[in-house]
Amino acid sequence: MVGEVFSVRDQMNVKAHATEQPVEINELTTDLGIYLHIPFCFKRCHFCAFYLVMYEEQRVDQFLHALEQEMALYAMQVDMSRRTVSTVYIGGGTPTALLPGQFSKILAVMTSRFSLSEKCEITVEATPESLTAKYADILQQAGVTRLSVGIQSFDQQERTRLGLSGTVAEAMSGVQIAKQAGFSNINVDLIYGIPGQSFQSWERTLTQALELKPSHLSCYALSLEEGTRFHTEFRRGTFELMDPDDEACFQHRAEAQLETAGFHRYEISNWAKPGRACQHNLRYWRGLEYLGLGPSAQSYLSESRFGNVSSVDQYSKQLEAGKLPIAERERLPRLQQEKERIVFGLRLLEGVPIDWVQGVSQDEAWSTSFNNLLEEDYLFQTGSRVQLTRKGRQFADTVGMRLL
Repeated sequence: MVGEVFSVRDQMNVKAHATEQPVEINELTTDLGIYLHIPFCFKRCHFCAFYLVMYEEQRVDQFLHALEQEMALYAMQVDMSRRTVSTVYIGGGTPTALLPGQFSKILAVMTSRFSLSEKCEITVEATPESLTAKYADILQQAGVTRLSVGIQSFDQQERTRLGLSGTVAEAMSGVQIAKQAGFSNINVDLIYGIPGQSFQSWERTLTQALELKPSHLSCYALSLEEGTRFHTEFRRGTFELMDPDDEACFQHRAEAQLETAGFHRYEISNWAKPGRACQHNLRYWRGLEYLGLGPSAQSYLSESRFGNVSSVDQYSKQLEAGKLPIAERERLPRLQQEKERIVFGLRLLEGVPIDWVQGVSQDEAWSTSFNNLLEEDYLFQTGSRVQLTRKGRQFADTVGMRLL
């Protein structure tokens, strides 16, 4: 599925080493988010580069047992009991590839191990064809507050080109089922820049998405990720990315159509109805802490960034031995933390406070890059904040890499 996470994070070079040491928890920070990666899918879409494995009942049981152990190990750490979890995001893979009862048990164990706030936002990614009325009801009863449904396109030819399962009718039905189950906070993922996609078909997809009355929409430009089928086709010369100028037109169409429908664009790829911005993903963009659970999950805690092994087998093996399955870890110097906070914060339409920039300006090379981006019309500065220009939003990853 397409996640709602800033892609520059995936491109950063992590200078880290394997570790079996406990992760120190910062006593001064009590608020926490949790990301849980469910790695199972029934097939891999042509654009997907996330870690996943094909669904097998035995491997699911192995994973679920290991996940309970990982939660237990973190729950026992010093000061974790003082932390309150205000956001949970369960992504994949396809989380709803699990049986409803398995999903309920995961949430029950999480609730017993961690202190979830009374108004904790709990998001679950789902494919529309996996959402039955029974499944949606069980998610609602288990405490899930937000669903993110991976539609991507309402054009059947485009869905086939993307390697998606299910029909357009199933895509629409999935959202309707979620609403009938009582979910009022629903995100719909859409993709533009699909090979063969026309401007008219993109307008139709936006129109059909709006007819479903979601509370949030994520509109992503198709990107080439190493290891995907599209990347292989690109290397063979049988795949072409959309021209940047055409891509900008698609993005502007989304902006106009969604804002006319009452959606506020609060991040480069994300629009929400009032009060419906994704609180978990705001954590990433505001530099707040989060704990990653599951194979390949990433964490940012106590001034350190670390990631789990990208293997269900290795993940399970290490946890069976009583060890956290951490493959890489980097303790970030203060200056690097401040740079990253600026880069991720610039993804938000509100930008970042000017004093964040002033705090990094003693780095001469960084200051030069920042001033060049201002002169090249990627950034603009008001009296109190710095924001991306329209041009900067189109090339946000390039801006981010120049400022890191």
